[in-house]
Amino acid sequence: MDEELKNALKQIHNPLDWVHFSSIGPDGGPHVTPLMMGIHEQGLLFSFTGKQKKRNLERDPRACVSICKAIEMDHIIVWGTVDIRHDEEAHDMWNEMILLAFGEERLQTMKRVLSIDKTSLGVLKPSHYRIYGLEQSS
Repeated sequence: MDEELKNALKQIHNPLDWVHFSSIGPDGGPHVTPLMMGIHEQGLLFSFTGKQKKRNLERDPRACVSICKAIEMDHIIVWGTVDIRHDEEAHDMWNEMILLAFGEERLQTMKRVLSIDKTSLGVLKPSHYRIYGLEQSS
């Protein structure tokens, strides 16, 4: 991810906050769900537990995420494509995301094996983005 986007995300996103994630539904319309999000050098991380998002992304990997500060108008919108992953590196990335958001004790109660049938890691690779209202510190 480029530095401008990473810096903006650090200003606005708290790992405990939820973001709005949109994939393309079977009828071509948006399928929007609130999700937790992690930030990683490979992209934006999402824990997918529902089947519809995975089916949508398998058919069409394009997605969009909206991140905003409560009360304020500051926000970031990121468009890109999502890889659904279950490999060992993805498992480590998922654990890091949960650890950062909830801490070690909660991670121990949430440990999972990633699989297509249960929890998957989604990695959104940004193609473009819009930053609104944040002071840029890059």
